[in-house]
Amino acid sequence: MPLQISRPKPPSDASQHIPQDNTDAEKADGPSTLQRQVSGPPYSIFSKGMKIWIIFLVSVSALISPFGAATFFPALNVLSDVLDISPTLTNLSITTYMIAQSIAPAIIGGMSDNSGRRLSFIVCFVIFIIANIGLALQTNYAALLILRMVQAVGCSAAVSLTIAVVADLATSSERGKYMGYATAGILFGPAFGPTIGGVLAQYLGWRSIFWFLAIYGGVLLVIFLFLFPETCRNVVGNGSIPAKGVNQSLVSYLQQRKQAKQDDNYDPAPEKQKFVFPNPLKTLSILGEKESCIILLYNGFFFTGMMMTTASIPDLFKAAYGLDELKIGLCYISMGTGSLVASLTMGHVVDWNFKRHAARLNIPITRGKQQDLRNFPIEVVRLQVVAPGHLLGTVAFIAYGWTIKYQTHIAWPEVALFFVGFGVSTAFNITNTLLIDLHKSKPASATAAVNFCRCLMSAGGCAAIVPMCNAMNPGWAYTFMAFVYLVLIVVVFWVMKNGMKWRLETEAKKTEKEHARIEGKALSDPEKGLEHERTSTSGDEAMEKGDRN
Repeated sequence: MPLQISRPKPPSDASQHIPQDNTDAEKADGPSTLQRQVSGPPYSIFSKGMKIWIIFLVSVSALISPFGAATFFPALNVLSDVLDISPTLTNLSITTYMIAQSIAPAIIGGMSDNSGRRLSFIVCFVIFIIANIGLALQTNYAALLILRMVQAVGCSAAVSLTIAVVADLATSSERGKYMGYATAGILFGPAFGPTIGGVLAQYLGWRSIFWFLAIYGGVLLVIFLFLFPETCRNVVGNGSIPAKGVNQSLVSYLQQRKQAKQDDNYDPAPEKQKFVFPNPLKTLSILGEKESCIILLYNGFFFTGMMMTTASIPDLFKAAYGLDELKIGLCYISMGTGSLVASLTMGHVVDWNFKRHAARLNIPITRGKQQDLRNFPIEVVRLQVVAPGHLLGTVAFIAYGWTIKYQTHIAWPEVALFFVGFGVSTAFNITNTLLIDLHKSKPASATAAVNFCRCLMSAGGCAAIVPMCNAMNPGWAYTFMAFVYLVLIVVVFWVMKNGMKWRLETEAKKTEKEHARIEGKALSDPEKGLEHERTSTSGDEAMEKGDRN
């Protein structure tokens, strides 16, 4: 018989109105709604070991996004000579890459939320492989621009899919740790991608960079086809519902065939998941929510500074220190190492801060159970950890610009780059985690919105950084950037103060809109409207609200 999972009934107070005022949960006395224990099945049936295996796979797969961009950097000067174009035109290929990178996840992310993560990963790998083969064979600037955009389409969604898988598996109380592990791969790319690219460009020629990426994508495609399980909660729930079709790994498919031969009554899965074509405009509707929009813009500004720095390193270090492609590639290691350290350590700090606030508010935390965050100050919990990293990164930008300007010993800009990586990655990872907390029912779509903002902003930044450094000198260019970040710290405290109020207002508007829709349906077809309201109350609304929170 097929495995059937019944949806849990909503808690007894699910019908209560969402508070309209910003009640400070931290000042609440005695029992409160925050003390409700979440009952029902576990958030995910995957074991801790299996979760780590899945997170490892997606972290390795997410490397294709930074590798696609970063391995290319050391070859920028070589390509300028080979194609007989200026460095500004070569940097334009980074800009077009990021424009494509901003748009593609809005489509693929929405598809993954509806039809599963496996299909989306496989589509990305196939496009990525084809684009890199084309790039390895191209011989002119126009082909470079077009194929780099195709390459971006293939690899850009890997980041949003990786973060979505974390949301599928991890509750809010443990999400910081798993987010750190997952994004370690994303941040490994900017560190060692340029080094790998520099070695390949120096000894095998610039075309070998794209052959390397094509082979890497092929290896990932094989691994995911055979071993990666479906995690999307809209497809397999908490993992209890067997996957079917493309959502099923080949190993799982062979196991089910073997079991079916041994048991004539074996029915492997419920009805096949229908494919829903994604609506990118719906995916980007998150930008219309006040709190999410502010967080997205903050995240985008900070990430833009990091990408401007990575794009400027070849020109600035060659001019200041006369380095070749290999040595320029090595210069990225310090910034990437800072990013890795932040990713592997600050996630634990985020989880510790969550538990600290939960204990202070007498909120029980049960392993594997999702906490009720409706009246929990999740914005304060997350952003308290962001502020120190933000200030550290701001100071590091100033130090980097002026050490390059005065051509100090190369160790000093490298130290500054380490702290740039640490500060930016801290802010980037934690604001990503906060957005997933706010949009847990559609994590890939939320991360696609992150990609849309950060990549469009980075595209402009990468095109502007070399002219800025030429016009202002590196010291003043990075001082100007640091001033922008100093102003942005105000945003952190603004969201900490008003975030929960905005979140409750957004939830109230969504509830009111849903009730109006049900009432309109009831007026046009009373029987169908009544049935829809009964069904919605009995399960769907409760699950969606639980996912959002």
